[in-house]
Formats: sequence, C-alpha cells, structure tokens
Amino acid sequence: MKKIIAGLVLFYSITSFSQSVEKKEDNNIYNLAGLDVKPEFPGGLDKLKALVNESYLKAGFQSEVKGKVYSIFVIEKDGSLSDVKILRGVDAVKAKELIRILKSLPPWNPGKQNGQIVRVLYALPLVIGS
Repeated sequence: MKKIIAGLVLFYSITSFSQSVEKKEDNNIYNLAGLDVKPEFPGGLDKLKALVNESYLKAGFQSEVKGKVYSIFVIEKDGSLSDVKILRGVDAVKAKELIRILKSLPPWNPGKQNGQIVRVLYALPLVIGS
C-alpha cells in the first residue's frame, strides 16, 4: 500500500511541476545579410522594378524625369509588405503612390532562418520615370 501511495505522489508531483515547452512565435525582423534563404519577388527583381515603373507611369507621372527612389519595407511571413517607407527621391504625393504600388504587388517568397519563415527588412532602390 505504501508503494502505491508513494507512486501516486511521485506521479502527481511529476505531472504538476513539470515544465511545459511552448513554442514562441518569432516576430523579430531579420537583416537580409544573415539569412539562410533570402526573400525574393516571383520573377526576380527585374520584374518587380518593371511592374513598379509601369504602375507608376500609369498613375499619371509619365512626364516625370527619370530618377532614383530609395524604399525600405518589411517582408512579412506571408510575403506581404508592411512598414513601407520611401526614404528619398520623390515628393510626398509621389511617395504615397509608390507606397500604394508596392503594397499592391503580388506576395514575395519569404526569407528563412534556421528552417523557419521570418520577417525581413528589405531596402530597394528603384529607377522610376520615363
């Protein structure tokens, strides 16, 4: 009887005080340089730049002088873009349109670190205008 009671107490203490391992979701934003698999736009960067330029020209900026625009954004785990910012190269109206264009593009193939899909900070220079 003592063995049964001791076994029950031991079993109860193991199940009550054991640590549960929870998998935490990694929401860190990773730098592009240290990734195992870098994010990529379907069709490559040339296709991305062509789509952005085409959409920009269709938005009514055809007469603009050709110029370089610097953008930065986060590629989310689902391939969508967030925190899109235009750092320099155009005024506020054109920057707002470029942000809209970048957010409306097809999703990217996300980056991976240690076999897990992660959020990635991405800087993209664009040549826009005609």
